[in-house]
Amino acid sequence: MNAFTLDDRVARNPSILGVETDEREILLMDEDSGNCFALGGSGLLVWRATEQPIRVRDICAALRTHYRIDEETCATQTLAYVAHLAAENLLCRLPDPE
Repeated sequence: MNAFTLDDRVARNPSILGVETDEREILLMDEDSGNCFALGGSGLLVWRATEQPIRVRDICAALRTHYRIDEETCATQTLAYVAHLAAENLLCRLPDPE
């Protein structure tokens, strides 16, 4: 898979089930594999942002409203995290709309 860019559109994998335990954590389960995950902090913000298709750059913008982080660091870390979530089958890269 090619590396993610800030212009890539991503969304949640529809086969992922999730339950927010409180305002700070969500538990996820991949129906297909049975793998379970827990996301909190910035991971929870990323998950909430991907409820609808969104560009990675817009996820960065949302994170920067919650955290004091410079744009370059936020972009680097968000791209790495999105790639990790995609590798775990939690997020899907979407084609550009025509």
